[in-house]
Amino acid sequence: MVKAFKEALTQVEPILFKEPLAGTLGALTSEDNVIEYTFIDTVKMAGHACPTVAAAYLCCQLALERLYPDAVPVRGEVAVTVHGEPDEGVFGVMGQVFSFLTGAAPHSGFRGLGHKFRRKDLLRFEPGGSEPGAICFEFERSDTHEAVLVTYRPGLVPVPAGGERMARLLEKVVWDAARDEERKEFQDLWMERVQLMVAERRDIDQWITIETRRI
Repeated sequence: MVKAFKEALTQVEPILFKEPLAGTLGALTSEDNVIEYTFIDTVKMAGHACPTVAAAYLCCQLALERLYPDAVPVRGEVAVTVHGEPDEGVFGVMGQVFSFLTGAAPHSGFRGLGHKFRRKDLLRFEPGGSEPGAICFEFERSDTHEAVLVTYRPGLVPVPAGGERMARLLEKVVWDAARDEERKEFQDLWMERVQLMVAERRDIDQWITIETRRI
């Protein structure tokens, strides 16, 4: 097997889901229909690891832990509302991560089998509702209608010691002006920031907060 990803990224706690649709159609071997989604799976879907993808993974993971404190979340039974436009900032990217993980889909999603397994319209974008400098998402269980509001504050995410240099190096990398050693330095700093988020969760209570709601 090809070892493609940084070791620290493979150590991130996975998210478990029950996937009754896959079980019904015979794709799974276990009777409990439980499958695992890892951070690496999310990186494969997005095509890269960055603070936005890392934050989306963590927001989803923490929201599900609050909604399902004593049970495995059921994929396809969680609706997600993104308080922003899909083509504005990082809202669309984070929405893609939520859709990948929870199965919640926009208008183009799976219509279901009869009255079951509908994923269509479980992912919604609604402008407004976020505090200044923050991004907000709402996750709701369809069976209990319990919901949580997740607030992500990107400006408070920890930055590695070379953060300012990382920004300068990024511009050189994008414009193919970086030397090999500069490209390697940038990659190390970039991955250090991602690892601070998903592996260490450094100061996470400052940049991700969760409020329980009832719809």
